[in-house]
Amino acid sequence: MSKLTFENQTLIPGPGQSVLDTLLQAGVQIPHSCKQGVCQSCLIQVGAGEIPAQAQAGLKAGQISKGLMLSCSCYPQSDLKLQRYNPKQEMLTTRVVSKRMLRPDVLELKLDGELKYQAGQYVTLWRNDTIARSFSLASQPTERFLSFHIDVRPNGQFSQWAAQTLQLGDSLSLQGPLGDCVYQSEAATPLLLAATGTGAGTLTALAKEALTQGHTGPIHFLMCARHFQSMYWQHEINKLARQHSHFQPRFLALEGTPLTGGEIADVYPLIRQEFAPLNNVDVYLCGAASFVNKMRKQCFLAGVKPRNVFCDAFEPGG
Repeated sequence: MSKLTFENQTLIPGPGQSVLDTLLQAGVQIPHSCKQGVCQSCLIQVGAGEIPAQAQAGLKAGQISKGLMLSCSCYPQSDLKLQRYNPKQEMLTTRVVSKRMLRPDVLELKLDGELKYQAGQYVTLWRNDTIARSFSLASQPTERFLSFHIDVRPNGQFSQWAAQTLQLGDSLSLQGPLGDCVYQSEAATPLLLAATGTGAGTLTALAKEALTQGHTGPIHFLMCARHFQSMYWQHEINKLARQHSHFQPRFLALEGTPLTGGEIADVYPLIRQEFAPLNNVDVYLCGAASFVNKMRKQCFLAGVKPRNVFCDAFEPGG
């Protein structure tokens, strides 16, 4: 049985228990968010012991050389000596320049900071040393400010604080960018973009980037929701459609009063009924992990090659 040594504590992981869950169960406060090896807020440093390969998946060479690993993805196979990692050396300090509610539960937050990124990537925003959340960018690299659409959850430790307490001019630490959901298609390739929730802002930015780079193939944009009333950002999406005839949005919901041009439809069977075969299509997905994972399966069944699906599936903590 593997043993963990952390700050003079000796801990024994339970069967199938990750390092992160072992530490949290012991009352050790380790920053974390997605628990799926995506956001990288749970980095921890290994002083001795064998690090499983999956615990360093997605890390940069410099991070690996420091002995860093993702504690949420580490299921130890040998004894490990661990120490807390201070990520501040990899953080960018930004300044809040704008806040507005796009709908009652979606906050648009704009930050001023010099960040090199690609449209569609995500970063981790830090409230303090222990509370961090990952959010996809809703802006393009050419824009003056970094823009985020944040789902304000009832008990969200970050989102409620950002909506209620964070003030214009306040500093906010940022870590990243990360993510593979970036425009990487040939100009004539048909694209299928599908989003739920705040993924609408991110995929709109990605679509703008594709068009800026001269994409000529059709771009099908599916905005999906359970209720039409929960949709937002339609004005920006429709504005893009008016400017580019090959950008074709559709607004799909399972129930509610349809928006102008909206459809009562279930996106999952619709993919196979209306878009198959998709063997020559690139697919970009953004939204809740449950949506992204189910959409990936439907796209594969409709003929999409796995290498032609671009997404970052994680469930932020709010």
